[in-house]
Amino acid sequence: MKTRTERYDICLGCEHFVTTTKSCGPLVTEAFTDSPLCGCYMPAKTKLKVASCPLDKWHATIQPEEVEQIREYLDRPNQDKTIEELNDLSRRFLTGQKASGCSSCNRKLLQQLKDLVHNADTHS
Repeated sequence: MKTRTERYDICLGCEHFVTTTKSCGPLVTEAFTDSPLCGCYMPAKTKLKVASCPLDKWHATIQPEEVEQIREYLDRPNQDKTIEELNDLSRRFLTGQKASGCSSCNRKLLQQLKDLVHNADTHS
């Protein structure tokens, strides 16, 4: 939690932080311009180990061995994946949303983990 607090404190002090929306520049709209700002909701983004500041004020903290652990889980056949492991990975690397008996919700968590690995590979 210390890293999240440190990151968010940096955002709070940034001239681009929008207090009313708690975002890096205007929410989402920055994605459609040439602006380097991300438009993300920073209370959520600062929790993600794979996330980094688009202005290089703070960086991702996910380690290569953690990416490999996620990749190993994702590469297993579905019948060999457990809800407990999905919950653990979600707690450690996503925003803490829990896996459940809802298959579409669990597919979303799995997709977020796939995106995390893809983003880590892209930024390595």
